[in-house]
Amino acid sequence: MKSTGLCSLALAGFFAFAAPSMAQNAIVVGSLGQQALTTGMVGLTSNQTARLSVLNLNTTPTTTSAFTPPNSCTVELQFFDAQNNSVKQFVVPSFAPQTATSLDLKRSEIIAQTTNPAEIRGLITVNPTPTPVGAPANPGYCSVFVTLQIFDQTTGSTVVFTSDTRSILSGTMIPFTAIR
Repeated sequence: MKSTGLCSLALAGFFAFAAPSMAQNAIVVGSLGQQALTTGMVGLTSNQTARLSVLNLNTTPTTTSAFTPPNSCTVELQFFDAQNNSVKQFVVPSFAPQTATSLDLKRSEIIAQTTNPAEIRGLITVNPTPTPVGAPANPGYCSVFVTLQIFDQTTGSTVVFTSDTRSILSGTMIPFTAIR
């Protein structure tokens, strides 16, 4: 029997026995190595800029072989408003180990919200599914560290700084019923 057949049989057995005890009858199917991290909501007022930064924590391998997975990946940085509308995004197709990148958003760029402060959050997606902005060129695994900073454009002083993020489900929810 092929190894793929064994994997399929093992997965079928898992779902047959584990499904009845699961709280939700659904599985998540996403891209290999895909993860998404979101910040909480923060207020951005006039004369302020939000900076969403991400650092690739992977180390550079000292030796390489055919079995060494790539240490770089694709990352997408996005800002969303309080209604979950994408405000700005940026894709880095080959995010190298031990490097950082960032995305800035000025309050003046948020035209949909007329109230001050405008509520925003940052989202980092590792190995995103293809979008109009760009497609993942390198689907390697990356461990990332995310920060969100709000600073005054005139003085450069930091007003808000957080590295508190939460993983969110990425992929598609597929309902299933237990096999009995």
